[in-house]
Order: sequence, then C-alpha cells, then structure tokens
Amino acid sequence: MEINEILHGTENALFLVRRNDLLEFATTCANQILKSKPEPPQAQEIEKPISQPEAIKFLGKSRQTLISWRKKGVISAHTLGGRVYYLKSELLAALK
Repeated sequence: MEINEILHGTENALFLVRRNDLLEFATTCANQILKSKPEPPQAQEIEKPISQPEAIKFLGKSRQTLISWRKKGVISAHTLGGRVYYLKSELLAALK
C-alpha cells in the first residue's frame, strides 16, 4: 500500500509509532497551527478613542463644525453612554 493511499484513502489504518516520533509529530502539528493563527492585537495597536472636546482641539475646528461634519457623514463618530467619541485615524482619513 502506498503512502498516498493511506493518507487520502477512506479505510482505517493502524500504525506502530515510537513515542519520540509521535511526540515530534504532535509538536510539529501544534507549531504549524499556532503559526497559521493571526497574532492578537497588541495593546499599543488598539487606538484609544478621544472625546469631542479633544477632537475639537485635535482638528482646530469649532464644536458646531464637528457636529455638522458628523451629521453630513464627513466624519464618523462612536457613541457610548450618550457620549460621542472619535478615533484620530478616522478623523485624519476624513480630512484627506
């Protein structure tokens, strides 16, 4: 029986494997799975939202301009507990 037949066949196969070989195989499989998973975002990669007064200072615009832009969809905002927050990256992208 060929190795491809064993790997891709539908029949069951019984193997006699040494302990060390099995451990090495399991370790290799686990490492391949871990390498294929995406890395979780690091704490410094997660952008902290800024408040509306901070956004006004950041952009150098008036409060009314900020509200007007938000209503027109020029900039995006996020609300939490009735408060409005912005991401600096989104503000910069909207200005381009």
